[in-house]
Amino acid sequence: MSIWTVLGIAGAGALGSLCRWLLAWQIPFQTDRFAWATFSANTLGCLLMGLVWSRIQPEGLRLAVTVGFLGGFTTFSGLGLEMLRYFQDGQLKLGLAYGIGSLITGISAVWLGQKFA
Repeated sequence: MSIWTVLGIAGAGALGSLCRWLLAWQIPFQTDRFAWATFSANTLGCLLMGLVWSRIQPEGLRLAVTVGFLGGFTTFSGLGLEMLRYFQDGQLKLGLAYGIGSLITGISAVWLGQKFA
């Protein structure tokens, strides 16, 4: 692996993380509402993962976009934290809807992205 690939992944990861933070800043998480920022980031990230993985060449660019940008942009760990916060706040139904909905739409979005590619 070249230094340029490593730098591309790192730079794209920083950009993806910044985009994720901006989305969360615009749509802050609250336990009495659906977690739209994380849900949207994960769904869009899964769709883009399907598209990019099937279409982008060369390998270094594909790694920068998938591992770097999308790795920084999507946030499964954030989903886990938000589900736990829902449960701790007594919002069991909302937490389950969010978790199950995220998994179903994420898998569907990856599949759809591959079909579009």
